[in-house]
Amino acid sequence: MQGIFNIIQRWIPLWNRETFFAGMSSTGRSESTNNFFNGWLPITTGLYSFVTKYEAVLIEVCEQKNAEDFASEHRYRQVGPHQALLKDATNIYTRTMFHKLQDQFDQVVRFVVIERRVEGNVRQLTVKAHSGRAESFELQIDLEKLTGNCGCKLFEYVGLPCCHPLKVFSKYDILKIPEAFIMIRWTIGANKFSRSYDESQLKGDNLRHALRHSHISLRASILFERASKMKESFDFAVLKLDELESYLQNYDDTLTQIDASQ
Repeated sequence: MQGIFNIIQRWIPLWNRETFFAGMSSTGRSESTNNFFNGWLPITTGLYSFVTKYEAVLIEVCEQKNAEDFASEHRYRQVGPHQALLKDATNIYTRTMFHKLQDQFDQVVRFVVIERRVEGNVRQLTVKAHSGRAESFELQIDLEKLTGNCGCKLFEYVGLPCCHPLKVFSKYDILKIPEAFIMIRWTIGANKFSRSYDESQLKGDNLRHALRHSHISLRASILFERASKMKESFDFAVLKLDELESYLQNYDDTLTQIDASQ
């Protein structure tokens, strides 16, 4: 029992709040994985059928992620005209994380901020609930560097600023979410150029379709991002795309003729 107690930071959430887990527990991850496969493959699926279907499932998941990324980037999110911080968040976070942050904003009105100590630009504060369940957290913020931390450790654990610093931002008229309180992982376009495979896997003649699809999509996204920044590079990229499309069409026609002759 003493050995288990000595490693409480590994298995009791209260003791590992300073470690980033994206808000996920070990059991939650297992349930999420099971739910994913149950949605695509019945429990009676055999090994051969699983292998053959897995590639199609992977492509479908990539398409769903791309659709969600597009929606996060282009769909308008309505906020109140005087909610400056929340309006700033619409340009930062994906749709899912924006709604989670919105839940934190909804709790801001429950708290009051009490200054305990002032040292130059650094404020040591207590953020205390005046309604609902009794809550009180210690918070420190540097108003010049716009850095700080909160005793509830939600940002360290989940990667989103909690309602307590949001209340402090409002008190000191900070109208944009400081960079120190933004985790890139949850921002719009964060996974646009991410890669979940090693380039050594691209060597060989028997590449899976899903891997070819992922790699060429990534390369194309990077090029399109660069080409879209200026009119000249955009026009040049479109010209080369037309040439590539013509080349691939001729190549496909040639293969069709060869198959027909055989």
